[in-house]
Amino acid sequence: MKKLLFILFAIAASFVSVNAAEHCTGIENGVKAYNEGDFERAIDEWRTCVDNGTENADLYYNLANAYFRNGKLGFAIYYYKSALRLDPSNDDILHNLKYAQAMTRDKVEEDGEENPLLAGLFKAHHALSLKAQMFTLLGLFWLMAFIAIARRISRNSKAKNVLIGTLFVLSGVFCIIAMSAGYKIFVAETEIVGVVTAKDADVTSAPSEKAQTLNTLSEGTTFEVLSEQGSFAEIRLGEKVRGFVKLTDVGIVK
Repeated sequence: MKKLLFILFAIAASFVSVNAAEHCTGIENGVKAYNEGDFERAIDEWRTCVDNGTENADLYYNLANAYFRNGKLGFAIYYYKSALRLDPSNDDILHNLKYAQAMTRDKVEEDGEENPLLAGLFKAHHALSLKAQMFTLLGLFWLMAFIAIARRISRNSKAKNVLIGTLFVLSGVFCIIAMSAGYKIFVAETEIVGVVTAKDADVTSAPSEKAQTLNTLSEGTTFEVLSEQGSFAEIRLGEKVRGFVKLTDVGIVK
């Protein structure tokens, strides 16, 4: 399975067309190095473009693949998330991000007993990508429009009742999917997340070198960023982990 994924990574990096290529020669040099298996050089070439101000989802995606192949899980997840921020409906980025995140050690533990209804809604919310949800909403819209027209021209009272009931059910489904898609867009636009890029990162009680260490997060762990205070970021992970981490140990996805 891993070999197949690596082959897909290589193919993706070979054929991705980056719009910013004309502004940074490192794009093509990085692709060449990646295809030759020189992932360190590919990272150096692509990072040069990033450091020079190039922001492109395909560039970040390729850079994440190179980091993953080079065994640096934290940076891989960081750049997958950066790519997804620019292209939230890209299924390839989302797939590779989930694959990489499955290899992290830290898991968020929730307090209390899980509500089956909420758990089902949560799974349904993540079952479809944003792109799939938008296409589904478009299809439902035209289907409801067709049913509304059919009800309008129908002269059979029983058929009208069936059409009204169907329209009511589809309207409910439409609203649920629309709320889910809207929430995904809201989170993508407002939520600030960070990723541990070092081998581990200490979570301290205050933004200070001398503060008490509360937890230690492993490489690749994703968390919510609440604020930045000097050389530290205030973070939250689930209900149990909250404190400060050094900015040098993490990457903030903006």
